[in-house]
Amino acid sequence: MMTIIQVILAVFILVGGFIKLFRLPFQVEHWQHYQYPLWLMSVIGIVELIGAIGMIGGIWNPYLVFVSGVLFVILMIGAIHAHIFRAHQPIGMIIPATICLILSMMVIIWNFKVFS
Repeated sequence: MMTIIQVILAVFILVGGFIKLFRLPFQVEHWQHYQYPLWLMSVIGIVELIGAIGMIGGIWNPYLVFVSGVLFVILMIGAIHAHIFRAHQPIGMIIPATICLILSMMVIIWNFKVFS
């Protein structure tokens, strides 16, 4: 079950990373609402790709999944903050980031138990 959650989370974050790296027009428009520089969008995209690869690699290595989970929690808290406080978007806009945040926390908790 946890492997399925890891794959879903990795795919979702991977798609988001590619959207940022390829600077798709709708993402650039969102990023301008957040009032962050566009170079940061590329940095976040690269970090998301690295985290997604780590999440998939975490299927075989619990340390990778744990680190990727922590990285995703940090990214999703930042995403929620950007949607609500920087862009003043409706609460519905944070649903994807909130789901990813919850899944990331589940992965961290599950793997913390593995280390114990």
